[in-house]
Amino acid sequence: MAIGIVIFFIFLIAYFRKKNTKAQNEIEATFWERETEANHVRRQDISGLPYISIPLENFPLNMYENSEIKECESLLKSLSEKKILNLGNQTNTDLKLQYGMANLQILSECEENFITLCRVLVEYAEALLACGSPREAQTVLEFGISCGSDISKNYLLLADLYLADHDRGAYDALISKAGLLDSPMKVSIVTRLKEKAPA
Repeated sequence: MAIGIVIFFIFLIAYFRKKNTKAQNEIEATFWERETEANHVRRQDISGLPYISIPLENFPLNMYENSEIKECESLLKSLSEKKILNLGNQTNTDLKLQYGMANLQILSECEENFITLCRVLVEYAEALLACGSPREAQTVLEFGISCGSDISKNYLLLADLYLADHDRGAYDALISKAGLLDSPMKVSIVTRLKEKAPA
């Protein structure tokens, strides 16, 4: 009886291992089919994509004798001269399929600029808050939200400012915007924002 049970489990394990291997092979085959197709897509026009412009005129540039703030402002000025795109969760294969292999490098650079922008905006806002300038920090953080940042701290810092102003409408709207994110961080951000909600 015991030997029969052992043999049964051996066959069961072998069955599931074979099944998983087959599924993995199918996933890999599908990936390589898409990748091959993507590598043959011709260059598409990307001039009409929603490039992000940094509203430097809305930021408190050159108003603070603070090294951290000055560094952030310098980075923002540099980024303002580059092309910036929020490409969401699109993979390199997705980008090649949609815009062509020849555009992959420039699109990757645009996405890297976006990631840098999101990081600098949070650092800039934190430095402004440390200098006792919540209104200016709010402007910076709101721009981060408007261009699709999925950095948790961008949302959480802005939520704190809204709550400090007792602006429940803006706070609720912030949660709604977080719920529209195309990012793996969406659920975590929404959950943390709701945890901050006053009773």
